[in-house]
Amino acid sequence: MRPLYGRPPWPRSGPDLAPLPGVCQVWWARPDDVRPEHDALLGEADLARRARLARPADRQRMTAGAAVARLVLGTALGTSPADLRIDRTCPTCGSPHGRPRLADTDRLDFSISHSAHCVVVAVLPGGRVGVDVEEVGRFAPGELEELAACALSDAEHEHVARLPAAAQPCAFTVCWVRREAVLKATGQGLDVPPEGLVLTSPSAPPRVLHRDGREPVWLRDLPAPAGFIAALAGLGTPPDDVVHRDAGPLLRQTSRRSSGPTTRSHRYP
Repeated sequence: MRPLYGRPPWPRSGPDLAPLPGVCQVWWARPDDVRPEHDALLGEADLARRARLARPADRQRMTAGAAVARLVLGTALGTSPADLRIDRTCPTCGSPHGRPRLADTDRLDFSISHSAHCVVVAVLPGGRVGVDVEEVGRFAPGELEELAACALSDAEHEHVARLPAAAQPCAFTVCWVRREAVLKATGQGLDVPPEGLVLTSPSAPPRVLHRDGREPVWLRDLPAPAGFIAALAGLGTPPDDVVHRDAGPLLRQTSRRSSGPTTRSHRYP
């Protein structure tokens, strides 16, 4: 079934896929933009990760994010998308579930997120970046309260709890995506306890009030398709500009250029 929201109202394509210094590109896609031909863009590690996902919808979301990231990064670096070496080694345990990074260069950083029918990829030259998007209302009231109590700082949890019940899902999602964007940028993930990262309330402009770590962190809310909330974060100096791009035409153009079936294809039931 097609999603109920339309495409975001940003440009369908940009003059150049290659990210510019001081500019963070944010690419938006739908999972149903994915075709079997896009498997040729993925690396062996991507294919292995996807094979471990049980649900077809999860596999399609993962493919969309990986394909868009590899297309943009490959263009910027003059490298075939499938040949890019992406390292996901966790710095704590050494397992391949850490934040993704390019193994051969630190000129570009990127982050991927997806929820329901929305996929987003952020690409930033010369700095660390994290992006997160979530659909509002994914949790029942009891689940939301339980998750807020264990995932948010005390101040954020109390703020959400004081709101009318109808307003709590949106407020919680704002807190959640801001927190996830920061943790993706820092690479700390679930190792950080709730009080180790304290943010402004969801009704206030996004800002980090306290964080266990020395590097300065910038944080921004992002415009997102209706029914979704998104945030962008990074380390050090914030970008001069954030530009949004619709990745649908990029994926469709790539699919049309592909000729013949690929033996790596994994069709989605």
